[in-house]
Amino acid sequence: MAAPYNPPKKNEEFVIRIVLRDASDPRSFKSTPTLAAADFNVWTDATDNGVLDTTPTVSPAANIWVLLTLSASEMNGDVISVRAIDQTNPKEWCDFALSIPTTS
Repeated sequence: MAAPYNPPKKNEEFVIRIVLRDASDPRSFKSTPTLAAADFNVWTDATDNGVLDTTPTVSPAANIWVLLTLSASEMNGDVISVRAIDQTNPKEWCDFALSIPTTS
């Protein structure tokens, strides 16, 4: 597959699909999770850069897949990390973290 998928390149947009575990049953994936911009933060080389430029979406709709899109500026580092923490109380889905090493 070509960019923006594999391999993740420094300073190039990166797109990936993830799944989130259901907080009420962590053995299961959460179908159609509710997502808010504040739920997802991006870290570049261990520096918190705040919320993602693009709020993740469930894609395709009514599914378990969550589409993450990181912009070229968010991918400007050797290690890009995404941290997802549901801000609702009680949580709908479990916390999630992803580390993405980039290539030049």
